[in-house]
Amino acid sequence: MKGWIFGACCVMVSASLSGQSGQDTSKATDKLRSSSDKAQDVFEKVVRAPGASEQVPVEVMPEYPGGTTALYQFVAKETKYPEEAREQGITGKVLVRFIVGKDGVVDSVTVMRGAHPLLDTEAMRVVWLMGKWTPGTMNGKPVRVQYVLPINFDMPAQDLEKIRRKAARKAAKERR
Repeated sequence: MKGWIFGACCVMVSASLSGQSGQDTSKATDKLRSSSDKAQDVFEKVVRAPGASEQVPVEVMPEYPGGTTALYQFVAKETKYPEEAREQGITGKVLVRFIVGKDGVVDSVTVMRGAHPLLDTEAMRVVWLMGKWTPGTMNGKPVRVQYVLPINFDMPAQDLEKIRRKAARKAAKERR
């Protein structure tokens, strides 16, 4: 709505300025003031309705049952490190984007930034397993909200070192 009003103001101002060629600057200035005053009146009536300064949109983000701590506990419990990825020493962070619907159901799960296809698939599987959330609201009404969840796939440094040594030995054997 504000964009529309701004656009209307720009159109009125540009219409006033376009008729300026060859006219007295004073007339053009008066025309511009008049258009500006009209635009301000429209703005006051539409955007600044009585009591509008007191109305602040209340936004509440969706929440997993039990809060953020419960969300990360669920992710940690349900995530199964893909065996093939573990054997290859693949680690990384996957950013999973999804929508929490008006009814609190998870929908439209996609990988925003992946680490490896094996890890990406597992991260999406875990997000699809999530139950119903408390939906986000705006001005007291439930709304669809996009959410991004980072899921880390990490393994101890000792395990990674063992995997790297094993891969180096295998590569050395193949070169012989």
